[in-house]
Amino acid sequence: MFTRGMHQDRPSAVDHIKFLPPGTLPEGGVPVWSVGGDGSTTRSLTGGSIAVWSVADAERWRRAGAPTVLAPVLGGWILAALVVTAYVLLFGVSSASGAWREGLGGGTDWPRYPGVVLLTALPLWYRYVPVAVFPAALFVAVEAAPVAVRTGDIDRPATAGYLVVLAVCAIAVTGGGLRLWARRRQRALVLAAAGQRRFPLPGGVPESDGHRGHAQVYLGLALCLLGLAILTDGLVEDLTSGGVPYDAIGQQRVCLVLLVAGTTFGGWGQLAYRAARRLHGEDQPALIVGVRAGADGRHWVCADARTPSAPPLIAYVPRKRDTRTRTRLLGSGSVYAEGNGHHDIDPRQEPFEAILYGTPAEGDEVVLEYACAEYHRYQEIGRMYAAVTTVLLRPDRHHGLGVWEPVDGATRQRERLREGRERAERQRAADERAKREAEERRRNPPRPSPGRSSGSGESGRYSSGGGCGSSCGSSCGGCGGD
Repeated sequence: MFTRGMHQDRPSAVDHIKFLPPGTLPEGGVPVWSVGGDGSTTRSLTGGSIAVWSVADAERWRRAGAPTVLAPVLGGWILAALVVTAYVLLFGVSSASGAWREGLGGGTDWPRYPGVVLLTALPLWYRYVPVAVFPAALFVAVEAAPVAVRTGDIDRPATAGYLVVLAVCAIAVTGGGLRLWARRRQRALVLAAAGQRRFPLPGGVPESDGHRGHAQVYLGLALCLLGLAILTDGLVEDLTSGGVPYDAIGQQRVCLVLLVAGTTFGGWGQLAYRAARRLHGEDQPALIVGVRAGADGRHWVCADARTPSAPPLIAYVPRKRDTRTRTRLLGSGSVYAEGNGHHDIDPRQEPFEAILYGTPAEGDEVVLEYACAEYHRYQEIGRMYAAVTTVLLRPDRHHGLGVWEPVDGATRQRERLREGRERAERQRAADERAKREAEERRRNPPRPSPGRSSGSGESGRYSSGGGCGSSCGSSCGGCGGD
């Protein structure tokens, strides 16, 4: 039976449960992990056994990703450094007559402006919109290659700058292709591990397809429209200058920043929106995974919550808007029997089990369902609820998490109950002490201070108008003395 404490209206603490109780499993079951004495992992379904997505399989999933040097974050920084180097060589070190087609005093260079915009956008697109790097890199390479081979027409810094531009295009295309191929391979590995069954999303899942990516798309559209308006103003001024060279470099620079930021936001938001639509539009594969929280707020999906050597695979950041707690009651009282694994843990110290709906791959959106325990401050027994969160998976690689050690659930539960009893005892002692003090004040009310009573007596004597009213024998005159 669930027992309520004296102060049941006080704030409660919600903690993650180590292992999933049966009530969280969808009808028909999902793969359930168990680890043998030799460290091997097995997985079973209700009514039978199937092949396991073991730690070795999870390691193959990790190795199926793109090389670290071409990872989204590191690869984007490498491309950004190369783009800056190319600009320094072309527009800083090289002479203006060699780097610019029109030369000094020839007006604004419009034909090469689209290539400059696309080259500047490549690092950000590589990070957030990898699909867009292919047409952009192809356009820039076709424009730069003919100029780079004409070594007699430009100086050496300009030639080196164009060669760096070609290197940027080659790295962007190679890295983008490997990343998209890695996504396909990782999805295939997950689908093979999950089997043929597909499951509807659990009840209470936030409808992320109603808002995911919308803000980025609208912001990107606004930035692009503003940039095009500024660029159009410079182009019109140049065309109507009457043959006099017009300097629209200022408009071009402002528009470049706005277009690069706007297209990045717009593409990023569109990909997020499509990922949400794929998740909510059809039934999904399901696996039980482990989830461990990092000190920086990122949560990492692991192969399982039982193998300490299982490496973190992919990250997400939970948001309150996309998280629903207490979606349904899973149990209370007897479910907390010692040794059954239904104990609360610190997710920063060890992972907890969760059901993952979807395919864990970079840029995909998934749903995670897990169990939480709610302990009111002065209750010895809590309640266990199901919670769900919809998350967009991040391309992060560095996690900084080491091998974890499991905490004994019975010991942790006894410690929690002991701390609860101590808190309750301290509160009862404080309440009794306050009650005794109040009773003491009621029985012995505070007496007036001597100074205050003397002042009031003097005030009474002098206000009567007839002297002090006693034969004090003083010479004040009020008693008739000299």
